[in-house]
Amino acid sequence: MTAVSLDRWSAAQAAELSYWRSLDLREILRICAEKPEFLALLDDGLQRDLFQGKDVLEIGCGPLGLSLVSFSRHKGGLKRLVKAEPLPRLPIRETRLGEDAWAAPFLAWVEQLAAEGEYMQTPGEALGFNAEFDTVVTYNVLDHVREPSAILGNAYQALRPGGTLLVGVDCLSWVGRLRFEHITRRTHKGQILVEAHPHTFLPGDVKAMIEAAGFNVTAMHGLPGTLRGFAGSHTRPAFVARK
Repeated sequence: MTAVSLDRWSAAQAAELSYWRSLDLREILRICAEKPEFLALLDDGLQRDLFQGKDVLEIGCGPLGLSLVSFSRHKGGLKRLVKAEPLPRLPIRETRLGEDAWAAPFLAWVEQLAAEGEYMQTPGEALGFNAEFDTVVTYNVLDHVREPSAILGNAYQALRPGGTLLVGVDCLSWVGRLRFEHITRRTHKGQILVEAHPHTFLPGDVKAMIEAAGFNVTAMHGLPGTLRGFAGSHTRPAFVARK
């Protein structure tokens, strides 16, 4: 997948930061619900293999620091969790969530989850880890970055031999992608839907990118059926691959 220009990526990052700063209770509830929904695509044994007793790197977690891993029942067995994110850390009090004082117990729980692991402010394209992790996770990230192939290449380098990659990314249907690239990018220019998404993918694109980075794709969960894959709504499959 071709890298976008630095200016285009900077615009995407600005749109992302604006989104996170405007976060309200409804949106944080959606975020906290969608992560366990994605993990439910993986059976319990696979989650255990991914996280139990493992050193885990998550590339892209959003500036709140909410890791996908924090929503797994097997996170208690983690040895290490590193969260790499290009945006600076954003406290909840600097979002609109500060207006919802009545939801303080829930927001305290969110902050507790966000504090798990080590937060590292750096783009995934700039990572320099070498065989330090057993699992690398990238969830809802690859369509937001400057160069997806570089992210996956750095994930490969960060893993020990036999390590596992877990990817979750929005995939469009054939018709949906044509509509987005040729209509939506013009009609919604300047809006976060377009600005924050430099890339769009079909499921086959994601599999091919993972394999091009050197991985062996071992499982794909949540793929759309034939009709939905041709003209349906977007999906967020789980791709599992081994180094």
